[in-house]
Amino acid sequence: MARGEFISSASFAYSPASIARLAVSALLMEVHATPKPGLVDENNNGAHTDMDLALFERSACALHDSFLQCAEAGSVSPQNIPVLASQLRLAGLEAERRMYEATEGINTHKGAVFSIGILCGASAMGFDSLEDLQENCRKIASALLETDTASGTHGLKARETCGTGGIRKEALSGFDTAFSIGLTALEEALEAGRSEKTAMVYALLAIMASTEDSNLVHRGGAEGMDFAQKEARRLTAEGPANLDLNEVRRLDGEFITRNLSPGGSADLLAFSAMLYMIKRGNHND
Repeated sequence: MARGEFISSASFAYSPASIARLAVSALLMEVHATPKPGLVDENNNGAHTDMDLALFERSACALHDSFLQCAEAGSVSPQNIPVLASQLRLAGLEAERRMYEATEGINTHKGAVFSIGILCGASAMGFDSLEDLQENCRKIASALLETDTASGTHGLKARETCGTGGIRKEALSGFDTAFSIGLTALEEALEAGRSEKTAMVYALLAIMASTEDSNLVHRGGAEGMDFAQKEARRLTAEGPANLDLNEVRRLDGEFITRNLSPGGSADLLAFSAMLYMIKRGNHND
């Protein structure tokens, strides 16, 4: 199936309720994908000492109403991007409050609140193809970042020290890594007969191989990111049918030893999973 095609030829206009359900499902798919190098999954807590699977599940479910708010904003103000961006910013702040309340102060999904929140708003605007949806995301992200006042984030520090683009670069491209690499890798792995969890792992590695993950830079410097990218490229070199999960588990141990966690790539994986469900028409309207 070509990138711009859908199973249905009709224009896609998901209800806000459906979009919010897909957003939470995507976050749960991400955390349950196993094994994931350095990340919380069903096997272990990765390179994290303050997070576990149950915490991520609580956090994801706590974000439902905020994602609903993002989608409702997109359905009401599809042609007024500055107004929509302002509404999404407020929804994002409320989402962070709900996340921290659910996790007792632990940052589980702050990056995903930004990226998935944009996707929720963009999806509710209505679109005819993935290209349309990506353009919606790009317009919203550009408006949000034009008035961005964030300081002291891992992404900004990584850009200052290593010149990496991080999530800002991804957002301004309309999250091209998710649209062009994550979604494609997920589909290829599923078509190759891999299970959903393994297909998600393969997509994560494909994303890691090609993105500048500021979380990796924060924890391991440019050397840590280079190591992660090289290992991800090695493990995906022969395609999804030949992905060796034992090698992925070995890499997980190495990431834990090096205190590496590709959190930015994990956010893009959740984004890719939501794209997949949107493309397949996984909704309950």
